[in-house]
Amino acid sequence: MSVRSAVLMLAALLPLAANAQAVPAASAQTFIFNDELHRDTVAFMLDAPLEVINGLSNQVKGSVVVQNGKASGKFSVPVKSIKTGNDTRDGHLQNDRWLDAAKYPDIVFEFKDVALPGAFEPGKALKVQTKGKFTVHGVSREEPVEVSAFLFKESAETKNRAPGDLLRVRAKFRIPLESYGIKRTEALILKVGETAEVSVDAWGSTQFKP
Repeated sequence: MSVRSAVLMLAALLPLAANAQAVPAASAQTFIFNDELHRDTVAFMLDAPLEVINGLSNQVKGSVVVQNGKASGKFSVPVKSIKTGNDTRDGHLQNDRWLDAAKYPDIVFEFKDVALPGAFEPGKALKVQTKGKFTVHGVSREEPVEVSAFLFKESAETKNRAPGDLLRVRAKFRIPLESYGIKRTEALILKVGETAEVSVDAWGSTQFKP
């Protein structure tokens, strides 16, 4: 190739390179999870031979950022907000032999740069199987999670739920108690299951305040 041809080719490619650099990355969309009406739910079940324990919290806080086909986020649930339908049992759950709410006040789940399998479509679930970091009882571990996410653009109908664009997140995962330093005494092995089966149903909005 002659010098003249190389120069002409470079001159032709430079505008294309400049245009490529000028294309901005897709803007991030941030969804805040902090429903003042406490309609979100985090439920768990401990299934043991002699007893089934069901727990529930309606206090979910967090955020999810969606950008360029990936999602990152963090959620927390106060240990003291978990109710099992029995005040005495709730006290046991919060004491220093179990979840130790005084020392470890929150259960936390976080994830980063999770690739979404496609674009959001109105009324359709975007299903993701991924891993996230759980922090329970002061112990952090990665656990597999099944997530279904729904994106709703703001409309007259969605405003009945909350203002702004909405992101509904439904998730299922398992928490093995002993892996998080939660020991069952011999007397409780038949009454307290070794693994908590957890499900989440939470709504985030671009208009909620942190």
